[in-house]
Amino acid sequence: MGTRRDILMGGAALAACSAMPAMAADMRPRSPLGVAQTALGHYFRKQNGGQRRRGPADPYATVDYVRSLGAGGLQMALAPDTDVKKLRGVLEKNNLFFEGDARMIEKAGDDTADFERTLRMFKALGASCVRTVSFVGRRYETFDSLQAYKDWKANADGVLAACVPIADKVGIPLAMENHKDRVVDEEVEVLKKYSSEYFGALVDFGNNISMCDDPVDVIHKLAPYVKATHVKNMGVARYDDGFLLSEVLFEDGFLDIPALYAVLKKANPKINPMHELITRDPLKVPVLTDKYWVTWPERSGLYLERTLRMVDANASKKPLPTISNLDADAQFAAEQSNNIKCFDWARKALA
Repeated sequence: MGTRRDILMGGAALAACSAMPAMAADMRPRSPLGVAQTALGHYFRKQNGGQRRRGPADPYATVDYVRSLGAGGLQMALAPDTDVKKLRGVLEKNNLFFEGDARMIEKAGDDTADFERTLRMFKALGASCVRTVSFVGRRYETFDSLQAYKDWKANADGVLAACVPIADKVGIPLAMENHKDRVVDEEVEVLKKYSSEYFGALVDFGNNISMCDDPVDVIHKLAPYVKATHVKNMGVARYDDGFLLSEVLFEDGFLDIPALYAVLKKANPKINPMHELITRDPLKVPVLTDKYWVTWPERSGLYLERTLRMVDANASKKPLPTISNLDADAQFAAEQSNNIKCFDWARKALA
């Protein structure tokens, strides 16, 4: 990522895309790569008047916007009053594949009617699947004791037991992301419980690095269950309490993305590549602190040593991207530039 001046100058000609749909003549060539809503955070804030919210204020303009940048598809949450017929028409006009994004019920025993309505909305839109998570947060930051994690896990298991049968009833795949909650072997244990064709994994290429799982091992272990992807490359570097982890441009990371994606595509030829390069400061992973290990004390030896060797072997040769020193317009321009570069890369690497 360049200097603030470079970002502003490079993004100036593109900034108008956030305010109005691009004309067909202005669209970049279509990429095989889609984009997850989490890679559009600065665009959403610009669209929503600086406010943070889940999903876009205007999903129709969002479809036009991502297609103008070169996207081949889109994954996002929607408000319940979305005009399904209108949005489906916009998606078809832009020739985009689409995946939904929905939160499950919060507690086992909660009413599931809204969740079912959401799944039905996405099915009517023609979504290939619906991304979901068991946990919003980071295990090593949220839980102060092993018991607190076990309590969360008991509830999360009950939530899945209530929601998976609804995906079966509606007939749309629910793709659960490995989302900094369960380590990969715990994730596989949960996935194995269900034989449903409508429940599986959204495989995120980078998340489990923050839990000291081997990223290549994660791909191979989750491949039999894959329904969707968050394709991303990662940069790493040391800091005082552990290591920094950052989504970076595909050509700047240490993972072999085409090879790893090929493993997933072989396991499920129906999947689409969806990128999730979040334009933000690096994530601090405090593996050298005691609190980090409270929910998995048995992993603190071998896993720590292996992960730090991986970090040292693949430490970024240039500073990891940082945007907190930029104003809102420059952050948006940086995100837009990142998205375009991801789509451009995929036209060659994933063709």
